[in-house]
Amino acid sequence: MDNLSFRADEMNLADMGGGGGTNGVGAHGKRKAAHDPDKVITVLGSGDYGRAISRRFVSAGYTVLIGSRDPNRSKLKNLVRQTGATLMSQEAAIKEAGVVVVAVGRDHYDHLPLSLLQGKILIDVSNNTERRKGPHSYRSNAEYLQGLVQEAKVVKGFNVLSAYALENGGLQGSKEVLLAGDHTDAKQKVSDMVRAMGFHPVDWGNLPAARDIEDVPLRLMPSWKRPVAVVFGIFVFLWILAFFSFQICHNMASGNWEEQWKHIPMRNFNRVIAITALWTLAFCYIPGLIAAYVQLWRGTKYSRFPKWLDNWLKMRKQLGLIMLGLAGLHACISVAYITPQTTAWVYEEPTKIQASVVLNADNTTTETITIYNSEFNWRGELFLVLGAIATCLLVVLGISSLPSVTATLSWREFTFIQSRLGWVALIAAASHDVFLAWHYMFLYWGCFRTLPIGPQYALYPPFIAVIMKLPLLLPPVDKYLQKIRRGYERGTHDETEKANLP
Repeated sequence: MDNLSFRADEMNLADMGGGGGTNGVGAHGKRKAAHDPDKVITVLGSGDYGRAISRRFVSAGYTVLIGSRDPNRSKLKNLVRQTGATLMSQEAAIKEAGVVVVAVGRDHYDHLPLSLLQGKILIDVSNNTERRKGPHSYRSNAEYLQGLVQEAKVVKGFNVLSAYALENGGLQGSKEVLLAGDHTDAKQKVSDMVRAMGFHPVDWGNLPAARDIEDVPLRLMPSWKRPVAVVFGIFVFLWILAFFSFQICHNMASGNWEEQWKHIPMRNFNRVIAITALWTLAFCYIPGLIAAYVQLWRGTKYSRFPKWLDNWLKMRKQLGLIMLGLAGLHACISVAYITPQTTAWVYEEPTKIQASVVLNADNTTTETITIYNSEFNWRGELFLVLGAIATCLLVVLGISSLPSVTATLSWREFTFIQSRLGWVALIAAASHDVFLAWHYMFLYWGCFRTLPIGPQYALYPPFIAVIMKLPLLLPPVDKYLQKIRRGYERGTHDETEKANLP
């Protein structure tokens, strides 16, 4: 079939420009790209994904030819026109480009004009329909394609990007694109294309690595499993502790086993998620402190951390976002829960009056009536303000960790928010806890008057973090640590030169 470009002057490839430059690439730029064979790409497949990746290539300055088995469909012509690409038959499109994106499923590989694909760079973007289990004895889609076209250079890539991510790349501009292939020159060319599209290429090795790459989109939040398990473990431990303290122990002391059970759904839950959030926030900073002491001990930054510490450092972002969710949940419940009746110690003293109550026509009784004061005392105001400050700072920390926001920040701005403001948030949250339970914090013990109460053990990890942080703030220690992180190595002959590295 003949070329079905939507331009009036469609006599040759150099004049092809597509649908009016709606993607930020002008007609002049498209003509210039078309003269360069390296800037011409063929996409086999006119479905949603084929059109999405075509639009992204056009935006990156490439001339894109979409090969279709039936390029005469009027509806398809209108859809392709919107991408800025040129619709052609599969045979004609393959002949015009050295790089071909195979954007069809594995079941359709056998129906492609395979003889024309020999000698081309083929980018396989397909995925599995279900995750493979057990030994990788099967062939990936990319390996299957390589077997069909043995003279081609097959590169696995782009399968981790959805059509939505391609069309809205500004939201995932730092997303990694995993690549695999047996031909270094072909992978390098595809890597350049990935960078031109605004993504980050990552080489996973030879073509058999495509088996693992094809499984990546089918994984359910792999980087979140360990952090969720850690936080859930903390929550369960604290919930059992709270249940023993507030229900079992209290009822054993009072002898009334009908008390306190109704508080399990809300009061216990709110206490536990508050303590869990505070512990999790502290656990976001403790591994960095341990890493600093390890670097000081070893006198170098080039030595690998122990595996447990390395894993802990890698999941700090997920821990922080989980902590933000717990803190938000605690704030919402507390707004509905805290009243002069439930948290009387943070309000001004209530007024008590005695009144005669008529029981019947012949009997009266005197009862004491409490009139609660809705004004916070000084401790209550500090408790409320510090909680609001901590919540606000935690929201800022969470937002700044999003890739789209991180990309707009300099390294100094990012570290200021995540480190300086993060420590302020930790101290504010711990102080919020102190002022909430001021009387109980220092004058009261829990079960059997020996075990700590919730507001006390909530402070243990934050206290450990602060104690670990203080020595690192001493000028000589901080100066030496920064020197190590700039490249200084203790005990080497060239330590002076390394210390001067930028």
